[in-house]
Amino acid sequence: MRRQLLVVALVAAACHPPEPAGRRIEALFADLHRRGLFDGAVVVSRGGETLVARGYGMASVEERVRFTPETPADGASLAKTFTAAIVLALAAEGSLDLDEPLARRLLPELPYPGITLRHILAHSSGLPSSYGFFDRLLPAGSVRTTEDLLRALAAARPPLAFAPGTAFEYSSFAYDLAALAAARAAGTTVEALFRVRAFAPLGLSSAFLRPGRLSAWPGARTRGYRRVNRRLVAHDVFDGEAFHGGSNIYISARDLGRWNRSFTEGSLLPRAALAAGLQPARIAGRPSGLTLLSWYRDGSAFWYCGHLEGFHDLVFRDLRAGVSIVYVSNNTLAPWLHQAIVRAVRALLAGGTPERLAIPTMSGITGADPTGTWILENRQSLRIERDGKALFAVPASGIRYRMFPEDRTSYYVPGLDLVIGVRRAGETVERLRVSSNLGVWWGRRTAQRRSR
Repeated sequence: MRRQLLVVALVAAACHPPEPAGRRIEALFADLHRRGLFDGAVVVSRGGETLVARGYGMASVEERVRFTPETPADGASLAKTFTAAIVLALAAEGSLDLDEPLARRLLPELPYPGITLRHILAHSSGLPSSYGFFDRLLPAGSVRTTEDLLRALAAARPPLAFAPGTAFEYSSFAYDLAALAAARAAGTTVEALFRVRAFAPLGLSSAFLRPGRLSAWPGARTRGYRRVNRRLVAHDVFDGEAFHGGSNIYISARDLGRWNRSFTEGSLLPRAALAAGLQPARIAGRPSGLTLLSWYRDGSAFWYCGHLEGFHDLVFRDLRAGVSIVYVSNNTLAPWLHQAIVRAVRALLAGGTPERLAIPTMSGITGADPTGTWILENRQSLRIERDGKALFAVPASGIRYRMFPEDRTSYYVPGLDLVIGVRRAGETVERLRVSSNLGVWWGRRTAQRRSR
């Protein structure tokens, strides 16, 4: 009888083979779209084969343009991966020196003699971390170029946040300066530099640097939104931004997939420069959470994300598994979903069952004190320190990364790409929740650290 049941089960399995991973991934995104959680495009490949290339929802409600894998959208901070690659390519050719002070030759307007391109690529320059710094220095409503920002900086001469190379502070403005320096080294404009050195060689036909005025857009523009009472309302990018390098590249999910695969199928960089650029950047002699090419790395997995107003984008690759995962979104993805999407797609590609994509149960962070040393389920330790009103996450390297409130229940940590939440019992934080594209780990506090 048991043998007969086994035969029946085997026959049934043969008649109903497992659903292909691509179809399951499409179903996952279709479900997210139906729930109002995702509008945008996704491109997933494995072993060079494209498994999924789909668009969901509207790129522009006003112009009734649907999202497709070919729709260019705001890449936000993904621009930094292009800037870093171009800088390292020029360095490999001898056109610039990563360790030459920028004020000496390429950026003589820069009022800080010690800053180098290596500092900028590692986010250890000490330059202003927020464009808001320039609001009081430049006319309201004006178009702001990188040169404008640099002149304003030179006139104001604010003190650096720290001595270059000694600490980490995420700065998109610094990457704008890196792109300007690279363009000057190459004897061209920033727009031509990106087009000739990155977009054209890789066939990224959708990619371009956005114009300063939104009214000067070439064709229909993908807009940013957020959902309010189940309706999409504007949550768009800002007018007047003509600075490029740290952001402001528009590119499609299809071309981001090509960009991602270029690091395994034929990079812009010579082999030695690519290998060096994919190693952790060094800050005060310690390994950073980012490589010099501006990728997060854990073993064979590399990724980077971009976020600006309603746009959220992610590029992920796992060299060992041979997979590439890319998505772009324009409807203000919920913070808890950013990394959960990647974890779910990776599970489906491995033939497993993805986690339930729902809001995780966490407590509010307002008034919570998560300071102390935490031991996570993956056996790694994470220390959280307070310096004034700011909180910092400190991994084993000893580098401090500032934690920014992302919503009412979580912090985001640039430089580590971690989302941190808490579970409280009354006023006491009992558990720490740490998530990334690779997993979710709960931690227990081992020792309370005094706040400073």
